[in-house]
Amino acid sequence: MTFNANKEVSFLKAQSKLITRKRKKPSKLDLFSSQLRKLFAAGASKAELQRWLAKKDIHVQWTTVKRWLDKNA
Repeated sequence: MTFNANKEVSFLKAQSKLITRKRKKPSKLDLFSSQLRKLFAAGASKAELQRWLAKKDIHVQWTTVKRWLDKNA
């Protein structure tokens, strides 16, 4: 019986997919996705986007904005 590393890795990755939890609800930032993308493309910083969202009564940390932009922009 030989050890097949590729087969074991694919098995572990399949297990990981089953274990990972899916997001149950959409992000607060999804409501403003097009505006956030346009503002970021125009040169707004993440902290400026945070302040813009705060004016719209969406209170999030700038790191939340960063993670959202990394994933969606």
